[in-house]
Amino acid sequence: MRLVAAVVAVLLSGVATQCSSAKSPVSSPTTAPHTSPTTPTTPSSSVPGSPASTSSTSTTSTTQPVPATTSLAVYFVRGNYLGVAHRSVAYTTSVGGAAVGALLGGPNAAERAEGLSSAVPSGSILLGLTVSAGRATVNLNSAYATAGTPSSELNRIAQVVFTLTQFPTVQTVNFQINGATPMTFASGAVDLTRALGRSDVLGALPAILVENPAVGDVLHGSLHLSGMANVYEAQFRVQLIDGSGHVLVDQPVMATAGTGTWGTFDTTYRFTATTASTATLRVYDLSAKDGTPQNEVDLHLTAGP
Repeated sequence: MRLVAAVVAVLLSGVATQCSSAKSPVSSPTTAPHTSPTTPTTPSSSVPGSPASTSSTSTTSTTQPVPATTSLAVYFVRGNYLGVAHRSVAYTTSVGGAAVGALLGGPNAAERAEGLSSAVPSGSILLGLTVSAGRATVNLNSAYATAGTPSSELNRIAQVVFTLTQFPTVQTVNFQINGATPMTFASGAVDLTRALGRSDVLGALPAILVENPAVGDVLHGSLHLSGMANVYEAQFRVQLIDGSGHVLVDQPVMATAGTGTWGTFDTTYRFTATTASTATLRVYDLSAKDGTPQNEVDLHLTAGP
C-alpha cells in the first residue's frame, strides 16, 4: 500500500523535476502555505491551478485553486526497523524532492518523542533526483555513504527506497554517490549496482509495518489501517484505545499473504467517540507457539468524532 493523499497523486507528474545541486544539508520543508506557487514544470493540463482550456472566442477563463500544502509519508526508523511519519509540506510539483528533503532532515521533535530516529548519516545532501520509466535516480553526497553496521546501511537504503516508492510513478530506485554509481554501499552490505525496489529491502521491515495512520495523526470517527505484514497465517490484531482506556476498535486484520511471505492490508474501521483525546493504536500478532502477543507496535494518535 502506498500512502499518499489525493493531491500528491495529482502532483506526481512533477516528481521528475528535482533539485540539481546543493551546498548545505537539506532540511525539512516548511509547512507554511504557499502564497505564490512556483510555475509548474509539467504541462498545465496535469497541474492543479493551471488555467483551464478556453476557446479562441472566449473572453473569460477560470482557474482551479492551488493547494496550500501537500501530504506525504517519510520513512524513518523505529527501534531496528522502519517506521512512518506523515508530513504536510508546502505545495510543490516536485514532491519526490520534498519527500527526500524531509527524510534527510530527520525526524522532528514530536516524531523523536514517539521513538522515531534515522539511519541516514548527518550531513547527507541531495544532489539530484530524476525519474524516468518508473525508475528514480537519486544522487547523494559522500556523507550518505559513510560506513556503518550492515543493518544500519540496509535501513538507510530502505528509508530512501520506501520514501520514493510511495509514489505510483516510482517502482525502483538507482543510487548515485557524487554522480557515480557505487559497486557496493559503504561496508558492502547492500549491492547498489542495480535499481532497488521494496522487495529488495524487506529485511528493514518490522513484522507489521503500519503505513497509515502514523504517529500524531488525527482520526475522525474512522480508522483507515494500511501497510505490510509478514505474520503467521497472515493474521494480526488492531486495537484503538482512547486516553480513558476505552476500547474504540478491537478487530482482527487479514493481510494478503503471511507465514514467511509479505502481504499488504488495507481496511477501515468505524468507531464512536464523543470528544477528541489522545489514543493508542496497537497492532500485534499471536505467537504460533503459545498464543502470546508478539511483534507489537504502539502509535500515539488523536481520536475524536
